[in-house]
Amino acid sequence: MKAFGKCLATVMVASSLIAVAGCSGGSSSPKVATTANWNVRTSTSVEKNSFDFWQKNKEVAEYALTFTDGSNSSYKVNYNLESAVYKTEFYMLPAYDWAADTTEEYRTENSEKEALYVYKTQLNISGVYQLKPDGDKKEFTDAIETECYFRPAGQNLQPVYSYQSVKNTAPSSLSAGNINGVYVRINAEYETFYNKACTQATVYETVYENEDRTDDGKTKVTKLGLSGNSGYSNFDNSQLRAAIRAFTMSGGANRTFNVVTPQNGAVQSVSAGIANPMELNTEDAEQLKIIEALNDAPDSYIFFDGTVEDKKEDEKDRVYRYNAIRLSINASLQGTAPTMWYSTVENNDINGTRCVLLKMSTPLSFGLGTLNYSLKSLNVVPVETTK
Repeated sequence: MKAFGKCLATVMVASSLIAVAGCSGGSSSPKVATTANWNVRTSTSVEKNSFDFWQKNKEVAEYALTFTDGSNSSYKVNYNLESAVYKTEFYMLPAYDWAADTTEEYRTENSEKEALYVYKTQLNISGVYQLKPDGDKKEFTDAIETECYFRPAGQNLQPVYSYQSVKNTAPSSLSAGNINGVYVRINAEYETFYNKACTQATVYETVYENEDRTDDGKTKVTKLGLSGNSGYSNFDNSQLRAAIRAFTMSGGANRTFNVVTPQNGAVQSVSAGIANPMELNTEDAEQLKIIEALNDAPDSYIFFDGTVEDKKEDEKDRVYRYNAIRLSINASLQGTAPTMWYSTVENNDINGTRCVLLKMSTPLSFGLGTLNYSLKSLNVVPVETTK
């Protein structure tokens, strides 16, 4: 399983994980209210009505990647964006059994099963670090996969389990005299189990010497107490983009919550600043592609005027709005701040676009630039296998 104890959340900004930097905790706010914004009717009181749908179907979203250069004068990074892949999957596991599916210390004596949401992400991206102006180069290939199980929105999306496989080449300094000094290579797996009451987490962190992980790796076990934060929402960092989707998107407000970050072996306090709704701009090429992705989504999934009938031609010009959410850690060391756009919930009873993640921008550390992800396709397909 695992071992990589430095404060390096900042190195994850190019990955499929939410990377909020910082090495110390901060103050917390009361529990964040969560609703099932991925459903047509978002109320948690009717959330169970959708369980059968999510156990038989999964939402698959794919994103196009672009990169904006930064101001670092010492070195740069160039990504091979045409071959880059980022996609997410969201569905439900019918029966997680506490007597068998968790780590031994958290198992119940008798079978106790519950339905859990599953959120998966996959990022594959390659590129080159290069000293400026035309110095030495270092090629890299990154592959990051995450999977998280968590409870329904009516239970505040409490995490139950997460797995993260990380092969990431991340910036490590503002400047350096040689190419090997500008990056750090992470080759690790993180497996996190939460107890049934969600008051404790056990993190197994395994770091590998060999790129292909043919060695046994060095494993470190970290126990994190969540009981002191029981009045506040706790999310695993691999589920965070799904958790924020469940927030009430009231503009001009902040939401503060705790994030379990296996890479740091810590619980960190994070704030999400939510902006007022804005319209997607058809004059902007990137935003126009997002609009086209929503228009091309299955008719039975993206609702128009409360019906599931085929979209009419005039509905192709429907106006979509989004809420921008900016994350920051509550600590003396702030680090970079990711920003995400979610389609606005216009009506809680007819949630037309299901609060889908439309775009996110993740600034890299040390002024290297910003990696942007924008929705390319949105589909609903049958769940092939369930646990």
